[in-house]
Amino acid sequence: MKILPGILSSLAVLAAMVLPASHAAEKKAKFSDWDLGKVVFGEKVGKKDVKGKVVVLEYWGVKCPPCVASLPHLAEMDRENRDKGLVIIGAECQGHSKDEMKPLLEKAKVDYTIVEGAEGPIDVTGIPRVFVFGTDGELVFDGRPSGAEFDKAVKDALATAEKSGGEDATAEVAGNLIEQRAWTNASGGSIRAAVKSADDKTVTFVMANGKSVEYALEKLSEESRKTIAEAVEKSKATP
Repeated sequence: MKILPGILSSLAVLAAMVLPASHAAEKKAKFSDWDLGKVVFGEKVGKKDVKGKVVVLEYWGVKCPPCVASLPHLAEMDRENRDKGLVIIGAECQGHSKDEMKPLLEKAKVDYTIVEGAEGPIDVTGIPRVFVFGTDGELVFDGRPSGAEFDKAVKDALATAEKSGGEDATAEVAGNLIEQRAWTNASGGSIRAAVKSADDKTVTFVMANGKSVEYALEKLSEESRKTIAEAVEKSKATP
């Protein structure tokens, strides 16, 4: 029986997408071993931008249904954890144009950096595939961007980051404008941090790991902006 070339091609694509739920991170790889290529959407991510942070690097493609299905989950993870020290980078690896990527990213409300041409020390033979790096830059997870294993790897890495910086953060909070508490961003996500300073456009948060992060006030909820504004006015009135 003859098999049509089109069917063979489809089978090859499906085979390329199949990979185990997770790979044992046997290869000692670091985030610094990767060349992220060209930025297509978002801001360029350099070594100084990820220092002391947890990094998620996902290889995906426009014509890969499981990849497209994972975008909303990663977008939500980004919104909820960006201010806790998480950096997500999406590496499109099928060679599609910016115009082809844009509608998919907008629909999934993706706001993290998207690159093309990313290369690293580990061969990627099937997508979607995600690498998670701890605060020391070491690879801690290699697998699919879906399922409990991936979510747990990110959660554990963030918990480790918070624990390791806890003592420094506690010492620094005493001199801040507002002590550590929970804030709400415009998307409904929670941010736990102290406020070091603020002006009419930005607020400088001190995260649980002791890191200072500048954040646009417009990205916070109205209630959080009001609380910060009141604290700023109070500080001005205090001799």
